[in-house]
Amino acid sequence: MKRLLVKENTKLERDTNTKAILSNDVVGYKAALARRTLRKNREKEFNELKDKVDNLTSLVETLVKKLDK
Repeated sequence: MKRLLVKENTKLERDTNTKAILSNDVVGYKAALARRTLRKNREKEFNELKDKVDNLTSLVETLVKKLDK
């Protein structure tokens, strides 16, 4: 697979077989992967906190019901 640099942008290459434009920006790729991992971790943490709040809400409701009896 032979690639040619794109004149307007040195971070892009054109595949001569498929004519596809491909990125050769390794730093940008790694940064995108890091952002993706960070987003997934934040999402996981948020969901865990949400579950804990739901659990605490349920416990408080149970306590209130027992106290009202």
